[in-house]
Amino acid sequence: MVLLSGSLLALGVAPASSRNTSAGITSQRQIVVLVYETDKGIRIKLQSGIYKDAEYKKYDANYFLADLKLQEGGDCQIIEVVDDRAPLSAITEVSEMAVNAGFKDIRPFIYWHKTGRMAQVQFGAPIKFTMNAEKIEQRLEKIH
Repeated sequence: MVLLSGSLLALGVAPASSRNTSAGITSQRQIVVLVYETDKGIRIKLQSGIYKDAEYKKYDANYFLADLKLQEGGDCQIIEVVDDRAPLSAITEVSEMAVNAGFKDIRPFIYWHKTGRMAQVQFGAPIKFTMNAEKIEQRLEKIH
């Protein structure tokens, strides 16, 4: 985990894919948030300010993100790096914490610990979904 945070801070955040030219290194101040699972639950490391490199529970990290927003002022970009061993819900939980703290530019990434690679998670418009076979058949009938 230390290697990951060091490489992120040294290199900035590279684009999620070579086709996406909008993501990349920016002149905007970035706050890297590392999210991972321990035997005591989800833990978060903030890589900025006085909170740098300390491990926090979600409750504490929520407070410290709000404090960082006040300290930094202006618009900062949150780079949220979630280890693939953490529950998928960690992506939205930490993103919600950042939104509640007042951040607007939040970029979640998944980090695969076995390969050392990461990819940006991009959310699209919500779509309707059901596991009910009857509803699926009704939708297919409407299409045809």
